[in-house]
Amino acid sequence: MDDAKTREHVRRHAESIERGDMDAAVADFSEELRPQVPQIAQELLPLPVSTAEVLSVDVGDAESVARIRYSGDSGEVVIRSRWQDHGGRPLLVSAEPEPAD
Repeated sequence: MDDAKTREHVRRHAESIERGDMDAAVADFSEELRPQVPQIAQELLPLPVSTAEVLSVDVGDAESVARIRYSGDSGEVVIRSRWQDHGGRPLLVSAEPEPAD
């Protein structure tokens, strides 16, 4: 995966969530996950999200892993997401919360 392109895409994804642009955020998910996005957001994110901070992006050849902290009125959560290249574009293929310390 292209390092700069992947990091930029993850950053833009976090910004989309932060500003509530769910159309842009959903477009970042793989076709298989798109139908599940409303449920994923409802169950994992502190709604409404007020800030999204990219903590890390580990870019690999076939897959990249990003950690993003989402904060809102109801608390915060760090989501660990896996991204893969689909036709030259990074797409989110899985997401799960990291255990709280």
